[in-house]
Amino acid sequence: MNQLITQNWNLDSLYKGGSQSIQLVNLIHRIMDNLHILTKNLEVHKTSIKKQNLKPLLSMVQQFQSILSEWEEVDEFLLCAYSENVDNSSAISLVKKSDNLKAEIDTLKVKLNQLLVSLPEDTWNEFINLEEIKPISFYLVKQKKDANDRLPPEMERLISVMSVNGIKGWEQQQQLMLSKLKVLLEVDGEKKPVPIGQALNYAIHSKDNELRKQASQGIKEACEAEATSFASVFNHIAGSRLDIYEQRGWTNLLKEAVEQNDINEETIHLAIASIDENKKWYTTYIQRKLELSRAKKTSWFDLVTPLFAPIEKISYDEARTIILTQFYGFSEKLGRFAERVFEADWIESENRPNKAESGFCTSMPLSKESRIFLTYRETYQDVLTLAHELGHAYHNFIIHDEPALAQQKGISVAETASTFMENLVLDAVIDQTSNKQDKLALLELKIKNGLMYVGAVPNMFRFEQAFYEKRKQGPLSVQEINGLLSDVENSFYEGQIEDLALYKWMYTSHFYDAEKPFYNIPYTIGYLFSNGIYEMANLEPNGFEERYDELLRNSGRMTVEQLAQTFLNVDISKREFWHASQQPLKDAIDEYMRLTEKYCVID
Repeated sequence: MNQLITQNWNLDSLYKGGSQSIQLVNLIHRIMDNLHILTKNLEVHKTSIKKQNLKPLLSMVQQFQSILSEWEEVDEFLLCAYSENVDNSSAISLVKKSDNLKAEIDTLKVKLNQLLVSLPEDTWNEFINLEEIKPISFYLVKQKKDANDRLPPEMERLISVMSVNGIKGWEQQQQLMLSKLKVLLEVDGEKKPVPIGQALNYAIHSKDNELRKQASQGIKEACEAEATSFASVFNHIAGSRLDIYEQRGWTNLLKEAVEQNDINEETIHLAIASIDENKKWYTTYIQRKLELSRAKKTSWFDLVTPLFAPIEKISYDEARTIILTQFYGFSEKLGRFAERVFEADWIESENRPNKAESGFCTSMPLSKESRIFLTYRETYQDVLTLAHELGHAYHNFIIHDEPALAQQKGISVAETASTFMENLVLDAVIDQTSNKQDKLALLELKIKNGLMYVGAVPNMFRFEQAFYEKRKQGPLSVQEINGLLSDVENSFYEGQIEDLALYKWMYTSHFYDAEKPFYNIPYTIGYLFSNGIYEMANLEPNGFEERYDELLRNSGRMTVEQLAQTFLNVDISKREFWHASQQPLKDAIDEYMRLTEKYCVID
């Protein structure tokens, strides 16, 4: 555990030469060839599948799985190649090819689904019960059901093809614009433009109050200057999605998001209702935080800026030690896996220019590896981000031996795995901390992250729903978009924040995701679901790691409700679960309130 580690990942071990890899280009060509072969096979067999001979259909499903795994590997690798250097023109070019491949795969999936729909009931029943098909039966049953809500294959193909230069093109445009968005700041006596991610870091984490204010104002001014362009992209993204929904006859804005996340819409609304019913804890904390900040004018960054900073920074080596200690404490398997990730150079964490401003974990299903991306700035938040992404990597590790179609998990379950690891690390560090300053700093971090999931994210969900409803009548101006966001934020914060971050719709990239509508809310579901699981792990530690692994392994084979019932024996369609899942956050707030009482100003 004392081995010297690097903060740069190794992409060459996957495809030597990165985005210019000959092996990668050959893989792309192989996918194209296999797509054409499978498309022809589907045409040949679409009217000749018989109960007595299901081998052609079985073969085509297996071919589709191979193509999907190959494309996912390419697409995830290109995300890595682009993110480590946003000026990488060859990666940008290949991303376009990957998008074209995805459009063809989507078309192929529609045709395959239509073939499944056309099967006589007895043939379908025999097929779905084949031993080779049982591991992916959940996916196929869902696809067959969803196919009935889609347009004819030729129309769906047209949507996929046009999306490359339509909604997906707009997504890429937002990413490009965001990477070029600079904020002019004076740091250490030198005025210079910095990326918006760095400016946000100054606004939240700088110990210099004037620099925080300067960064906040700089972000506002930079966003104001480009808001019209971003609003145009935002309107086009939403307009494209609404047009597709209208053609399919969908009136429920959440239909696609619910399908993708394998969760009942009623469960989502129940979780949000539970948050609202516990809101008094959150507003009480906000009042205390603002009181302690003693700001003359309350700004958005006052909510997230630490008031009780840890005494020292946390080096990358220290972060590794903290994480490995807690992971090994949960299970030997988890600890060994995390150690392998560090030693095999799967993590890119260096703080340097020209990187993307994000954190993520990619899955390489062919290589059965992951890659983790973040910028490590020696804060406890960075330690948690690292633990979070390692949670995703561990989830990938558990399911990499499963068939490709059994690896297709919803965001809520994916975020459950990552948030669980955050809890595992942060709670242990809080419990082991005797220094009151550090304990308050860590409690504040736990509460800040929790409030993101029960406050900021549901607010973004409400805002996005309101935006889409108004977008049905036509494009919205910058002022109208800001007005919608202001209404939602003021409703939750009860007007306590005078200076709101009204332009965060510009740099919250989830709003611009072409594949995942209403991408924000699954994070709240994942956070709360994870909290519920974590509480159970604390109450029933013996043998829990095996149940946890099985829950992850089956995340592509069940709905969220089924996973909870099968592996946790809980019913998440009941309010009690969602109330209980907020208890750790409420307990942290109660302790914070107790420890900060002496800092309050008495008039």
